[in-house]
Amino acid sequence: MSIKALRSTFGPNCHWCGLPMDFEEPAGRPESATIEHLVDSTFGGMRSPKHRRLAHAACNHARNEFRMQAERQFKQWIAQRQVSAKTLNNKKTNV
Repeated sequence: MSIKALRSTFGPNCHWCGLPMDFEEPAGRPESATIEHLVDSTFGGMRSPKHRRLAHAACNHARNEFRMQAERQFKQWIAQRQVSAKTLNNKKTNV
């Protein structure tokens, strides 16, 4: 689906913040309209028209940054958990 098709289906407001988008703004500018994939393929989603909405470039970018930050924090937490489990297991075998 194109930006034009999504606009006619969902209207001129950003899916995330609800504020109007500037359809005259050049691509990549904060207030310009971008196609947002609600279920990103990198997280197991399918690139399907029903999973697309319009969002400001700034909102789309921020959402992606927050998701990547959360993924990094989760991976760090898992690594710390694994280190803790190994330490605990080593203490149990040395007793």
